[in-house]
Amino acid sequence: MNFDLNKKTLREVNQHLQNVDRKKNTRKFEILNPQGQHAICAGLKDDIDVTVKGHTGYYCAGMNQKATITVHGNVGTGVAENMMSVKLLLKVTPLNQLAQQVMGVH
Repeated sequence: MNFDLNKKTLREVNQHLQNVDRKKNTRKFEILNPQGQHAICAGLKDDIDVTVKGHTGYYCAGMNQKATITVHGNVGTGVAENMMSVKLLLKVTPLNQLAQQVMGVH
């Protein structure tokens, strides 16, 4: 399922990703045109895969529990902050302050 942030608000996208219907098999999502918005993919709790195509702002992938998030672009300060057990794949170098408070890492 694709979300275009030129057509939907970030709040709508994050709400959908935070409340995935477990009765459906949709587990892969793609976010297009993030345009440096902050807190993309924040607060995800389910085992889902999200690919972000573009640059994100501050706190991308923060406060996640089980999601796998791949970012094809630059990320801002506080990326992956307060993760519980999320998997974060960056296709470029983060700017700074990567995952400063990660919990449950083995």
